[in-house]
Amino acid sequence: MFERLHPASEYPGTGIGLAIVQRGVARMGGTMGVESELGKGSRFWVGLTRS
Repeated sequence: MFERLHPASEYPGTGIGLAIVQRGVARMGGTMGVESELGKGSRFWVGLTRS
């Protein structure tokens, strides 16, 4: 379901949070993504539409 890019000692957590969000968003027909800038951080976004 997910894969860590860094060891747990470097960043805490399991890494499963975004995998859960991705699955839920996909089930609702939405989209999600990330915008990242080195040294500044990352912004995650989720897009859902009403039907």
